[in-house]
Formats: sequence, C-alpha cells, structure tokens
Amino acid sequence: MNGARARSVAYQIAAVAALSGCPALAVADATPSFEPEAICRTALASIMDRDPKLVRVTRDAGDVLFLSYVRPIDNFVWDYRCKIQGNRVVWASEPGRWREDPKDDKVFFEIVEGGKQLRIIVEDHGDGSATNELFERDQIQ
Repeated sequence: MNGARARSVAYQIAAVAALSGCPALAVADATPSFEPEAICRTALASIMDRDPKLVRVTRDAGDVLFLSYVRPIDNFVWDYRCKIQGNRVVWASEPGRWREDPKDDKVFFEIVEGGKQLRIIVEDHGDGSATNELFERDQIQ
C-alpha cells in the first residue's frame, strides 16, 4: 500500500468512526499517521528485539511489504513479510507461513501522543501475557 493510499484509508476510518459516534477511535486514527512501512519495520524489530532503523523494506507488493534485517555480527540476512489488517500486524518469515493461526502471538499497533509515538503490542496466547513497547518517531525514522 503506498503512502497516499494508506493516509486516505486512515482518514476514511477516522471519518466513519467520527460519524458513528466513536470519538476515541476517531481521535486515535485522525492523528498524524505512521506509514505502513514504518509500522511493519517497528513491529518486526520489536518482535525480534532489534533496532527498527536496522530493518529495511526491500519490496512493496501491494498490501504485502518485504523486509530484511542484516545481523551486524556476521552479516546474515533475515527476510520477512508483513501486512497490516486494521490495527493488527501480520508477519511471516521469508519463506515461511503467515503468523495468523489462533495459537500464534497477535501483534497490534497503536498511534499515540498525537502521532508522536507508535506502540507495538504483542499478545502471547501461550501464557496470556502481553508486551507493549513504545517507540518515539525519531527511533523509527
């Protein structure tokens, strides 16, 4: 999804939320948005415990982004795929299966502080716990 299309979708969601009387959703989605590329990079970095600036988008195939991470210690390249479904981030190793099975961890994102921060939430259904990591915009860009 290109940046203009992503912003358009975000504004449409905000408009529908505002018109339907859901102010919390309207406020959250009407804030300055992060690009899908930044959301996917940050989510994968959070899952893999890496710096988001080290994860790169290598290809945009419509709704699916291809990403890679080069491990500094040995230059091994890790490849991933990512797609955004609402406020959920679904990912896969490349090659590999999409992590959307009911037993897989669920990854969500939330734009907070008026668009200054991106929160990545990982729900672990194995033990019911959840982690949430907050990233400042300058940590991602």
